[in-house]
This record gives sequence, structure tokens and C-alpha cells, in this order.
Amino acid sequence: MILAYTGDGKGKTTAALGLSLRAWGHDMRVLAAFLMKTPRYLDDYVGEYKALRRLGVRTLYLEDHKTPREILEEVLALAPSYDLIVLDEFNYAVRQGFLRPEDFRKLLALRAHVVVTGNYNYAELASADLISEVRSVKHYYSRGLVGVKGLDW
Repeated sequence: MILAYTGDGKGKTTAALGLSLRAWGHDMRVLAAFLMKTPRYLDDYVGEYKALRRLGVRTLYLEDHKTPREILEEVLALAPSYDLIVLDEFNYAVRQGFLRPEDFRKLLALRAHVVVTGNYNYAELASADLISEVRSVKHYYSRGLVGVKGLDW
């Protein structure tokens, strides 16, 4: 199955990480690839990096690769070894031109369940088995709070 979390609201990555935790709890092999993020923020590792590493979940970050395309290529090569693959900010990488909308079609051929996140919709995304749109109603960012430890990173 392909699951997509999109929209302008906060919670897309959080939803994907929740699925990762649930899958891990059922002894599924999980791969989490962060296509547009690094594992550090404000001179510390982000919470999901720390947690996923402690759980033994393999993570791929932009810091370890030159481009989102390289991360995707590695994910496609590793895919047969995993039951759930998270491609965080996949949709954003498409919007920014690092990936093509056609790259989404490659995910359809994978045996693993795949989760894509990011605030961009494109025609190919309609092939997903689940599409949830996270809509922002109110956000503390508008009050100047940015990057709350434990909530955002």
C-alpha cells in the first residue's frame, strides 16, 4: 500500500513516524528516509533521529547523501529488505524539482508499504491507496514560536 500525507498543516511527518512505530511494534522491518532534512537542528539531534536509532530503525538523511535523488536510489535498492518505507518530504522534493512526479510510479512496484509526506499534490499522487490532507487551522509559528524541542524536532 502507498499512504500519502500532504497539506499545509503540521503533522505529516508525525503521522508517518507513528506508522513506523506501529509497524516496528509488529516486528516489521522499517526504513525511514528523510529526503529534505538533516538529523540535526540547533546543535542537537532531532528526536526522531534519536528514537529511530535506539529502536534500530535504519535512517537515511540528506546529510549522508548529496541529493534527494541519491536517497531515493538507495531506498529503491534497499526496498526488498523492508516491510515499511517512509519517504519523508517526498512530495516537497517533487515540488522543488529534486525528484520528478514520475518517480512516484516507481514506488507502486515495491512490495513494501510506502509512506510519502510533503505539502505538494501532483497527478501521480492520486495512485496512492490512502491520501490524508493535513490542514492548518492554527499554528504557534504565527506567534513567533519556531522549532519547539520535542514537538517539532
